[in-house]
Amino acid sequence: MVSTRSHPDSFTPPTTSPSKILTRSSQTTAREEWSHTPSNLTLIWLIISLPLVIWDAGYVMLRPHSMPGGYLHSPLWTPYGLYGTVDYMYGWKAWNEHNGFTAAQTSLNIVETIMYGYYLWIVYSYGTSTKTKGRGAPGPNTAGWFGEAKSISGHMGALATLVGLSASVMTVSKTLLYWLNEYYSRFDNIGHNDFFSLMFLWIIPNGAWIVLPTYMTYVFAQEILQGLAIASHSSSSSEGHLTYKAD
Repeated sequence: MVSTRSHPDSFTPPTTSPSKILTRSSQTTAREEWSHTPSNLTLIWLIISLPLVIWDAGYVMLRPHSMPGGYLHSPLWTPYGLYGTVDYMYGWKAWNEHNGFTAAQTSLNIVETIMYGYYLWIVYSYGTSTKTKGRGAPGPNTAGWFGEAKSISGHMGALATLVGLSASVMTVSKTLLYWLNEYYSRFDNIGHNDFFSLMFLWIIPNGAWIVLPTYMTYVFAQEILQGLAIASHSSSSSEGHLTYKAD
């Protein structure tokens, strides 16, 4: 007699082995917003300095007609009659010797001026006035309106900062090159001046194009570094990490 083995009416199926399921978890962090915030002090400097650079470039590029005795000299470039005797690079000495350094530097001035003009266009087209402290400037409580700022965020803010940094580096480098040219030529073009004339007609006026653009270079570079730091932090904190979850 063959016996059969009976099974219980119900049985528990074997426990399946844990399956590894790939999941991605992410961390959500509040993103810090970045914006370009040039102070009104910076903008005033550019608004004042750019017409002076254009005036200077016109004199250099229109020589000899813009020089004393030329039909374009008076009245627009009359002050260069005096300045050409202080700095021979702007006078007849450099012109008669076919010294091309002044015109070469002025060619870069024109490029630099176009860059500053584009920068100002971005600031006033896309920026909004704020009561907050402009980067690198005294606060509004100290400097009043001069310490306030324009604010430009997003792509145009980044573009303005990049253009402004590039132009200000050009200004500092070019002006230092002009000074170094005098030093290594044994002050051939300015060494004849007395102390008063040299200080008030050459050092102080030209020094402004070293001091203020150096300040701008520092401020713009700090803003770019801040933006890169924020972007790096946001990118690393928003990246998911892989985990294995057992059922």
